[in-house]
Amino acid sequence: MSYQNDVETGAALSSNTGKFGTDHFAFRAAIVLAVAILCAISLWPMQAAVFNQEGGLIETGSAVALLVAGLVALNRYRGISRLYIGVVLLLLAERELEADIYAVDSVPYFILNGLDGLLDMTAVRVVLAVIVLGGVVLHGVPNAWRALRERAPFLLVFFLAGMCAVIAQGLEEVSGAVGDGISAVMATRLFALEETLEMFFSIGILAAVLIGWPKAKADETPNDQFVQPDPS
Repeated sequence: MSYQNDVETGAALSSNTGKFGTDHFAFRAAIVLAVAILCAISLWPMQAAVFNQEGGLIETGSAVALLVAGLVALNRYRGISRLYIGVVLLLLAERELEADIYAVDSVPYFILNGLDGLLDMTAVRVVLAVIVLGGVVLHGVPNAWRALRERAPFLLVFFLAGMCAVIAQGLEEVSGAVGDGISAVMATRLFALEETLEMFFSIGILAAVLIGWPKAKADETPNDQFVQPDPS
């Protein structure tokens, strides 16, 4: 479907759009829960660190969320111009887990080590770069602008997820810069907050993929008003 058709379809979006979905109880509850978790980690960093080890619950949860998001995107957003969405998410999921944390003779090590070797090949990198950059130019930029104009809820979720990733990267930079100048408790606190924010990023991206574009009025039913794949 052409971008012009996208615009025509977008003009028929229901009144459920226009507020980024911030008036929904689920959105507000998720924000409150996320803030509560971050506050708890700040107060009890040593206890939280148990779940934030390499290959631990938090990191594994982040990878699983990105993996599911990638698979859903490949199924929902089909077409060569939208292939980049699933590809990027699967690459992020692969990056989240390190092969070295698993036993050399284990299946996870075999899979991750093989993927690392494959992604090191120049030809593979070139193909991935073409898919991603082409998709961003042909699909990502025009649809992001459309989503901003329509105030599509998934865009706000995507933005908040991105902010979590930015803050997590900032905490990592701060921790590395101060080095031995901070206490062990503070270093643990920064590490736990960083890993948790990365998990929030993964969950947020998964939520954005699942939410997708709002349905047009003609397609709405009383029990089905929120989720529809991007029609582009």
